[in-house]
Amino acid sequence: MLEHAVLFYKNLFGFEESLGVKLGENFWDEGDKVTSQENELFEAPFSEEEIRLAVFESYAEGSPSPDGFSFMFYQVFWGTIKTDFMSLVREFEFGNVNLGRLNYAVITLIPKEPEAKVLKKFRPISLLNCSFKFFSKALNNRLIKVADKLLLKGGLSSRV
Repeated sequence: MLEHAVLFYKNLFGFEESLGVKLGENFWDEGDKVTSQENELFEAPFSEEEIRLAVFESYAEGSPSPDGFSFMFYQVFWGTIKTDFMSLVREFEFGNVNLGRLNYAVITLIPKEPEAKVLKKFRPISLLNCSFKFFSKALNNRLIKVADKLLLKGGLSSRV
């Protein structure tokens, strides 16, 4: 059963060969590109406030992650753990975190309807560690500041 499920979802979500489509060098107008100041924002170390926002903007009532910690844990104990967690953030920024130990998931199949018997009738959900989601959330909060410019102002919307 496990082999059958793995093969089914690998085929459904797996890697597809590239079609070789590439954007030309002049696809983006200079005004539509990220500025050097915006790029510096993306590359800057995370502030404690950025990470705190990522923690507290997360849905506290969710299930615990595979490591056993929930968003609520981080929120309730933030005052106690923030120094240690910010050390993890710094190690992540320097590339010293073993991402294989931090970024792993438990995949569970949830039936879409009662008495589902065919794999197409199941929805896979992935449970990731909260700590890794905070990195993504903090990066997303930075990207939001320029997303409109990149996608709307002369960007993709006028070229699609």
